[in-house]
Amino acid sequence: MAAYSHRLYDLCIVGAGPMGSAAARHVTLLNPRLKVCLIGPKEPEDRLACSHNIFGSHYDEGRVITVLLEDPVWNELTRRSVKRYRDLEQKTGIEFFTDTGQLVIGRQSDPHMKKVQQVAANMGSQAQTLDRTTAIEKFPFLSIRPKDDALFYTKSAGFVSPRKLVLAQQAAAISQGCNVFNDVVDKVTELDQSDGSRCMVVATANGQTYFARKVLLTPGAFIGFRELLPPGKELDLALRKQSLAFIEVTERDASRLRNMPVIAWKDKIDKRRCYILPPIKYPNGKYYLKIGRRPEEQAKSMEEVVEYLKRDPSHVVADRHVLDLLLQLVKGIEVVSTRGDSCVSAHTPNGLLYCDMVTPRLGVATAGNGAGVTGSDEIGKMAARMMISGSWDHDLPRESFKAKFREKLTLSAKL
Repeated sequence: MAAYSHRLYDLCIVGAGPMGSAAARHVTLLNPRLKVCLIGPKEPEDRLACSHNIFGSHYDEGRVITVLLEDPVWNELTRRSVKRYRDLEQKTGIEFFTDTGQLVIGRQSDPHMKKVQQVAANMGSQAQTLDRTTAIEKFPFLSIRPKDDALFYTKSAGFVSPRKLVLAQQAAAISQGCNVFNDVVDKVTELDQSDGSRCMVVATANGQTYFARKVLLTPGAFIGFRELLPPGKELDLALRKQSLAFIEVTERDASRLRNMPVIAWKDKIDKRRCYILPPIKYPNGKYYLKIGRRPEEQAKSMEEVVEYLKRDPSHVVADRHVLDLLLQLVKGIEVVSTRGDSCVSAHTPNGLLYCDMVTPRLGVATAGNGAGVTGSDEIGKMAARMMISGSWDHDLPRESFKAKFREKLTLSAKL
């Protein structure tokens, strides 16, 4: 018997965000006999005062869910995930998905608009192509620009509360026997046991040590900021910064906009695509419209990431242009207050996540490319099957998710 068998987990999942929490649920569902633990920090009450400097990308109440993506793999991951949402809500009693549908606005001549229309056509008959007049009749609170058309899609589209999605995944996993520990993992190593076998050692910031036969790493953009991968291994990732703006609206406006879908739209000034979410009630009891744009600016170091996430987010809404993007599209809003936020996402060269075995005992499922929440449930299932079998065990091609590494270490310093 192994020296540490009395406290040896079959699988330890490092990173308790959408992917890791989904993996914990699926592992314990696929094989209830396995002893599984999930380790990750709680959302800090005060990000500025947080000492461990590890943050999740799911600290929010609204994230776009859509299958109108140009990449067919992301579409399939999202479609399968959304298909299981209602069942997960019913089992846990935690509601996290609102199926508002999605409205994509743009000119017919825009290459992106043409691609979205083709994707919608391939998905079936749930899409409606609306000219400007018809779109305004259907959504009278919108002010659509001349020469713009719209595509309205109602299936597998809307938004989720990432916080509640993670809560539901963990609640299901716990009910199936998973242990969840609120901690930050500092280091993952392999250890020789007295019987000649090897196991994984997981050391945390709080001084705890866990032993496991296998470890799955799902810490998102922070995977390079602790000693989690084997020495000399560094994933080929680009860390991109994204600013978000929130506009507080009155309850009257929230009621008036209750049928508002999630909206995808191109900023005519800087040509970046942006998205707008309908009014969502936040934990403070207030209603906010949220606007975000595709992340483009890249973070070059861990210090830059931490500084970006900890800085005063008021800079986001200090730029009047960000607010004008929303106010010129949604008519008659009474702005009660504004605030900003920021996040950092991990991106891979091919635009798909990494889901791969690094060693026979160590796997990764990370880098959502800004869309990790949308397909997180299927990603969790994919990673769970991989960790149980020790090799690829999914109908989507392994090559799409194979991890790529850099030769030089550039993000290895410890936070």
